[in-house]
Amino acid sequence: MPTPILHWFRRDLRLSDNLALHAAAQSVCPIIPVFIFDPALVTSSHVSVPRLAFLLRALTALDAALREQGSRLIIRMGDPRAVLPALIRDTGAEAIYLNRDYTPYALRRDAEIERLVGVPVHAYDDALLAAPGTVLSDAGKLPIVFTPFKRKWLPLPKTQPVPAPPRESWAQTLPPSDDLPTLASFDHSTSVALPKAGEAEALRRLNAFLDARVYAYGEGRNLLPAAPDDDTLGGSSFLSPYLRFGMLSPRQAYWGARAAYASIASEDGRTSVETWVSELVWREFYMHILHDYPHVLQRSFRPAYDAVQWRHAPDELDAWKHGMTGYPVVDAAMRQLRVMGWMPNRARMIVASFLTKDLLIDWRLGERHFIDWLIDGDPAANNGGWQWTAGTGTDAQPYFRIFNPLAQSQKFDPHGVYIRRWLPELRDVPDAHIHAPWEMRTPPADYPAPIVDHSAARERTLAAYQAVEKKP
Repeated sequence: MPTPILHWFRRDLRLSDNLALHAAAQSVCPIIPVFIFDPALVTSSHVSVPRLAFLLRALTALDAALREQGSRLIIRMGDPRAVLPALIRDTGAEAIYLNRDYTPYALRRDAEIERLVGVPVHAYDDALLAAPGTVLSDAGKLPIVFTPFKRKWLPLPKTQPVPAPPRESWAQTLPPSDDLPTLASFDHSTSVALPKAGEAEALRRLNAFLDARVYAYGEGRNLLPAAPDDDTLGGSSFLSPYLRFGMLSPRQAYWGARAAYASIASEDGRTSVETWVSELVWREFYMHILHDYPHVLQRSFRPAYDAVQWRHAPDELDAWKHGMTGYPVVDAAMRQLRVMGWMPNRARMIVASFLTKDLLIDWRLGERHFIDWLIDGDPAANNGGWQWTAGTGTDAQPYFRIFNPLAQSQKFDPHGVYIRRWLPELRDVPDAHIHAPWEMRTPPADYPAPIVDHSAARERTLAAYQAVEKKP
């Protein structure tokens, strides 16, 4: 019997266009598919019950896909540094195939595993179209501003999607599997209405988006819809949760966009496709930044801004978290987060600006809240987005550019559709007052007055940042 090999699934929960899995199949050795459920996922201070629940659904879908191929997903509970050496001894596996993860923890763990397992570890850059170290300025360094990064990223060769392994690639003799955990075993529960998970659902959503909505994405991405499946002027792609866990590959997204671009003649349509590709580049940019500058997970990318004097305002932070600030567009987004574990990117910018600029509360507290709730919560993108808004990060929004929540609401939810969807107490408020219900002669009794005056807050924030700017 040929000696088996292990494919260690991590952030690549799919069979098609999986670079490490494809390479494993080329080895002509029987593949044992493994997922290691590290207890650190549950005990970590950054655990997210909604994201964990979505992961469990993704693993269930992956197992079902493997069973259709005559195999099944082998689950192991425990620290990978102990589990993998034991699994190699038990199975006689001669190699491990995996796709790289770029968080500081993952890089340290993987380096240690390579020293422990005693067999070759074949690692692939599957999560990115351009691996760390390949996007370089003329001086040979990573561009730390997005536009130069994108300019260098675009002409790089992009790998085409690869097929799923054929049925005969899978090992016929498999080791026993631990039971997949359930949410009940964590003594937690989630109120989030999770979407369907799995590779098939990811591809269905990608194809539905590329068939029509991508051509209006340039404008539609900023309009705040009632729900992510709304066809209102394009809206969001709602693909970030599937990219987060690798149910969809960046190559499938990128080459799908290239095909969509080629099939449309209108300038607006092509511009919209280009805009969506830029969002894929932003995703890669922040992964490169985290890889090269891991300190961003603890402090500002630009060290000078660690000196900003953030306010300690726990009551205001709590009002923001629960969608009770008195600013409807902010509150609608924060309520959506608790219901869906997700919100559109425009909404993320609005609520992040409100926390950091209107309330002058440390961006790290907002970053942490998002990681607690988002089903697409990714350390690189989440950190990059928060530091961009706070003005502390690479390619950051200037500190003096402060979103006016009322103007944002009027511009991106002009008829209050988004607000009424998530704030039932405002559903009967007329359009003339939906963005500022406190201006009504008789404001809604069950909705709070604004917790801060935006104009006064803006001046307070400018003073706090200017104090940092003036320091030698």
